[in-house]
Amino acid sequence: MTLAGKRAIVLAEDLYQDLELWYPLLRLRGTGMEVQVVGTGSASAYTGKHGYPVKVDATADEIEAKDIDAVVIPGGYAPDRLRRYPAVLKLVRDAFEQGKVVAAICHGGWVLVSAAILKSRKVTSFFAIKDDMVNAGATWVDEEIVQDGNLITSRTPDDLPAFTDAIIVALGGIEASGLERVSEKTSAVEALRIAIQAAEAAHNFYTLAVEKTEDPEAKNIFHRLAQDEERHRAIVQDEYSRLTMNPDWDRYSIWREVL
Repeated sequence: MTLAGKRAIVLAEDLYQDLELWYPLLRLRGTGMEVQVVGTGSASAYTGKHGYPVKVDATADEIEAKDIDAVVIPGGYAPDRLRRYPAVLKLVRDAFEQGKVVAAICHGGWVLVSAAILKSRKVTSFFAIKDDMVNAGATWVDEEIVQDGNLITSRTPDDLPAFTDAIIVALGGIEASGLERVSEKTSAVEALRIAIQAAEAAHNFYTLAVEKTEDPEAKNIFHRLAQDEERHRAIVQDEYSRLTMNPDWDRYSIWREVL
């Protein structure tokens, strides 16, 4: 399912966490969305913690919440700079109040704190800013991904796949085409076939990311994720082979009951 016609922005300032900006930026663009990098107006380009540059497409005061569907806030040291600009905080607050997807990872939670949108919300973040989140009125939990209404939060770069998946689903997309076909009446064979396709799609994405990125840390992370997906695909393929060879296998009796 494509997200063509949807529009998202990714906030940026100097010393952003390289993976936390580029990973969701590229994956969201891969869904067909229009995704812009939005800065504070302090510069036309910013440099990540690991030296990777990003050009700015627009500034926060040029964007209105009504014209976008999602705001993504990467971590690093950038959030401590982003939170100093009233236009950034207004944009995030307006987007949140209008029901748009607001997603922050790692230290990106600092922007949520300063935008004053965390009262009575369940969130996560990098553990070092837990107290800031709690003092802003949030309930903090140590989980890979936390979604409370239109607010999505994660902890570290390791959480990026789940973080970005949640954003895509919240916008009405289904990551790894075919998943929208799953229902309570889906057969075990078909479900496993779809799972294999999903694992293959994820593996292909991470493999391409290894080729495209020049940052050594990013290469290592994407390479590890590609290996994880390949192992997952092999496990699901094994289950698929067992079931097709023995359709009466008791493990899948629950699937047969709904056919």
